[in-house]
Amino acid sequence: MSPLPLLDRAELFALVDEARRAPSVHNIQPARWAASEPGMLTLRADPARTLPIADPSGHDVWMSLGAAWEGMAIALSRRGMVAGPATAHADRAAPAEMRCSIHRGGTVDALAPVVSRRATFRGTFGVSPASSLDALERRLAPLEVTVVRDHQLIHELAALADEASDEFLANPHYWSETWKWLRLSPSHPDWARDGLNADALALSPIERMAGRWLMAPAAFEGMRRLGLARALVSERAKTSSAGALLLFTAPVKQVPFITGRAFYRCWLEVTAAGLALCPMSVLADSKRASARIRSLFSIRESLRIVNVLRTGVAPEGFPVRLTPRLPVEELIVPAIT
Repeated sequence: MSPLPLLDRAELFALVDEARRAPSVHNIQPARWAASEPGMLTLRADPARTLPIADPSGHDVWMSLGAAWEGMAIALSRRGMVAGPATAHADRAAPAEMRCSIHRGGTVDALAPVVSRRATFRGTFGVSPASSLDALERRLAPLEVTVVRDHQLIHELAALADEASDEFLANPHYWSETWKWLRLSPSHPDWARDGLNADALALSPIERMAGRWLMAPAAFEGMRRLGLARALVSERAKTSSAGALLLFTAPVKQVPFITGRAFYRCWLEVTAAGLALCPMSVLADSKRASARIRSLFSIRESLRIVNVLRTGVAPEGFPVRLTPRLPVEELIVPAIT
């Protein structure tokens, strides 16, 4: 197969429009694209979109780039194209980037039809039929995913997630960084662009109003010192309502870019099974919580716990929302050299 000519702007817009639906940590959307050479695509992280407190190593940003890359691979397949192996390029004068050649051929990815339906559901789940969960287990069988359906264990991990949140909330810098990506009022200039807005968070009108005042860093720190902060951010009830929890793992030595690709495919498999999903990364980020999960489920030492996700059926009529996205034109950069 010979490489394609340089992608024209319309083709690149269409591809990036689909690839941008991939998830990213805190919805910071770090992926930037360029069609720098004939038959080539280049992906690079926006250096302004990082989480230095929550993600000092850049692990989660690289996972986000991997998910974006997988989204691009699926978008290409829908248009009769296939991406060659991704290669990393870096030098002292520029950030690391991923590049690949594009060719005609291949088949449409089996998960392409559900890309437009994938979203995060942060509300309370309805009753999840056993048949739906059985189907999900079959879909996830080839992946490094442990499916937890025992209600007692789900309740235990729901409590553990709240305890893990307390560890991070004790650091005011962590919450200040989180606040930077929250949009609790439609008047916020980035309400429909990035981060997590009140619609995506499934907040009630009262929660939105209270959150604007009580979740601002200074007020939140005061609440934390009074022992009231957990009530503002607790997701115990929502987690307990899940039909199942998914323990997403990956080989310890696997680079986060590859893990991000697998993570996106896992999420699409859940969507294809007709279920909704919400990540609970705090359970993987907390060393104590991660160790407890590893012990409870006998996770092999060769695997690391990447994320824990709650899944189930969203109540009828309750919207499952794609978090806001930046305009396509902001995600395409001039040729990267």
